[in-house]
Parts: sequence; C-alpha cells; structure tokens
Amino acid sequence: MAENEKAKSDAGPGSFAAVLASIRPKTDVELAEKLSKLIEEVKATGKKGTLSIAFEVKPVDGGGQAVIVNDSIRVRAPERTREGSMAFIGEGNRLQRTDPSAMPLFDDDIRDAPANVDPNTGEIKEAPRG
Repeated sequence: MAENEKAKSDAGPGSFAAVLASIRPKTDVELAEKLSKLIEEVKATGKKGTLSIAFEVKPVDGGGQAVIVNDSIRVRAPERTREGSMAFIGEGNRLQRTDPSAMPLFDDDIRDAPANVDPNTGEIKEAPRG
C-alpha cells in the first residue's frame, strides 16, 4: 500500500478540475454556470467580460498537515450601452421633450406655446429677444 501512495505522489498533482471537484464540491458547477451567463452577456453586448476565481489557503494550526481552502468567484459582465435621449432646456433650466423656441405643429401644442404667440392664428406677436 505504501508503494501505491508513493506512486501517486510521484505522478504529480493531477488534474486541477479533479482537485477542485474533490476539495470544493459544486464550485466547478457554479463556475460553469457563471461562465455560461457571462458568454450570453458578451454575445448580447459585443463587449468583453471576465470570470475570475481566487483561492485562499491557510493553515488550520501553526503549520500542521491540514489547511482550509476558501474560494471566491468574481464575474465582471460587460455593461450594455445605454442610448441617450434628446432634451431641450426650458424655463428655469428644466429639461423637456419639446423645443421651447419652436412653433407648435398642431392645435393641441398651442397650449404649450410661448406667451408671445397668438393662440388663434399662431402668429408671433413679438419676436423673442435673446
């Protein structure tokens, strides 16, 4: 039996996936799920993303044969580009969807027309100064 253990130690550390599955069960499954979601976001945005895993290994007691292994998984998904919307600066520096200096196109818009416009004819009574 001692020869079998010696043969295993001489073979090297083995597969990282096998070690991960044995010491941190379900971490490999969680990584696969997060990688799949990350790939979905990368495809949707056309931008890069990252998936990182870090292991912390610390001795249980002053350098004995046992260690505690903790992992942390970090996903940096690409952000979707947010489209801007156009707005005009109105009275009191308030943003609004319509141009305050433009004439209304429809009768309903007359209500929002500046005070210097005749609501019946749409005629400008006095040119704005500015």
